[in-house]
Amino acid sequence: MGSSLFWFENWTSLGALYFATPPNFVCDESIQNIYDVVSDGQWDEEKIREILPEEFATHILHNIKPPRVQDILDKPVWTLETSGEFSVKSAWEYLRSRKDPRNAFKMIWAKGLPFKISFFMWKVWRNKLPLDDFFRRLGYLMASKCWCCTNPMEETRQHVFFTSYAAKTVWSYFLNHAGIGVEGITFHQAVVKCWTAKVIPRLQPIMPALPSIIIWELWKRHNSYKYGESVTINRVIYQIYSTIQAVIKYRKPGLIHVPYKWPEQIDLLENYMPKLNVTKVI
Repeated sequence: MGSSLFWFENWTSLGALYFATPPNFVCDESIQNIYDVVSDGQWDEEKIREILPEEFATHILHNIKPPRVQDILDKPVWTLETSGEFSVKSAWEYLRSRKDPRNAFKMIWAKGLPFKISFFMWKVWRNKLPLDDFFRRLGYLMASKCWCCTNPMEETRQHVFFTSYAAKTVWSYFLNHAGIGVEGITFHQAVVKCWTAKVIPRLQPIMPALPSIIIWELWKRHNSYKYGESVTINRVIYQIYSTIQAVIKYRKPGLIHVPYKWPEQIDLLENYMPKLNVTKVI
């Protein structure tokens, strides 16, 4: 029925006319509601052109239908949702400043990888884990002890996830089989090598997920030792096998029997050709 406030509500999609018009423009306060400029179901063109600058009057007359129903109050509509209902998600997407995603974060959120592992890897990459070196950066100086070693050293991200004996053994096992050397490189470089390794197309979906899976299982072992439960390195490797197997099954649903050992998984993917998409040249 045109009950919206003429000057103060966004019924034109140009914003509230009181604020959208030029600063030196004087609003006619005798016009309160939209129905004040409607006559017999049509816009009162003369009045609209009299009270508004030309470009605003033209926009209303040419682009907006006048209210025709007499007994139904105007209803606000949230234009960022097709349903017209407000949602915090759409408001946040509208307000926030988005940047192009970094390549690292594209790799972290690998398709088929459990959310908890991807989220944990994101925290590791941002160096936000509650390790002793993290608390030292916050200004808390204390004795540091790594729980993952028989001869404890300082608890740092580099040590827990790459330079400790268990971490070295696990990384060497998986990366050496994939043709990637681990000698003389840092934790950061090892992860990036997995992400950027030039492997056959069938291995590309799996390699970006490998560092996250290794780091997740090393973290679980670290916490088990911290709270009195020992976990062997072979157990860690077995758990990594199982998660990789699940990722392969998710990414390659055409594979029926997926071996659980990493070398055999690599061989399978290297030799795998989907039967429905194979063209043989003789």
